[in-house]
Amino acid sequence: MSAFHALLARLRASEGQTFVEYALILAVVVVGVLLAVTWTGLGTAIQAAISAVAGAI
Repeated sequence: MSAFHALLARLRASEGQTFVEYALILAVVVVGVLLAVTWTGLGTAIQAAISAVAGAI
């Protein structure tokens, strides 16, 4: 049973590690999108497009 408990402990540890990896990737993507919207003028273009659609409705 000792090997079984060791395997379970290892699986639990890797699940936590995977969650952290996904969280870091999500954080990098969010920062990248925010920088793109802020520095490239993409935010202004999106706002203009939304205003055009709202005006058409």
